[in-house]
Amino acid sequence: AGLAVAAGLVVAAGVGLWPSTGPSSQTYVTAPGETRQITLADGSRIRLNAASKITVTLGRHARQVRMADAEAAFNVAHDAARPFLIAVGDRQVRVVGTEFNLRHRADRVALTVRRGVVEVRPVDAPQGEPLRVTVGQQLTHIEGEVGSILRISDPEAAFAWTSGQLIYRDQPLSEVAADLSRRFAVPVRTADAGTAALRFSGVLVTDNEQDVLRRLQAYAPVRVERTGAAIVLRRR
Repeated sequence: AGLAVAAGLVVAAGVGLWPSTGPSSQTYVTAPGETRQITLADGSRIRLNAASKITVTLGRHARQVRMADAEAAFNVAHDAARPFLIAVGDRQVRVVGTEFNLRHRADRVALTVRRGVVEVRPVDAPQGEPLRVTVGQQLTHIEGEVGSILRISDPEAAFAWTSGQLIYRDQPLSEVAADLSRRFAVPVRTADAGTAALRFSGVLVTDNEQDVLRRLQAYAPVRVERTGAAIVLRRR
């Protein structure tokens, strides 16, 4: 069951030695089908999913990440003196030594914790009492809305993409198509609103495009049509 919480993601982290020459920024971008492992100067690790973009700024007093349309798994080194701040949509995530998956696609933010505790506050009330998000919980937020939703969630499902799997539990087929478009070079589209709204549950192993589409046809009531520019999913 979901729990409405105050809007504002501020998640609580950080260790490491920082350059004495001042902050430096680096932008990381992955193409469709490409993932990337990033190790920061403090020992924090970021696994960047396909078709994603983030900018990291390393400073003496704070570490900052600006997350565009992206998904990433973060393993943040502990350093309470140097907060790890993530700007994602209209929210800010503040972390203190934890492991979590953060997804920002279109206007939806999803944060799932696998290790440690994440503190969540309204962005306009940074001194307010935080919500503590712990292992096995997921916070979701729609940009522009006042509240967020906190629910129980299997963290391994959120992290499954790091091992070549996509796990869905009663999610719209439009979301599956969008994920596959990022995973492979040829865009995947739904034929119409009715097809897009179909609900899908299952595990897709993303080894290669042809096999993934074959499995999707077996699990969902759709057929695959190939055009010159895209792959179209149409309801059977």
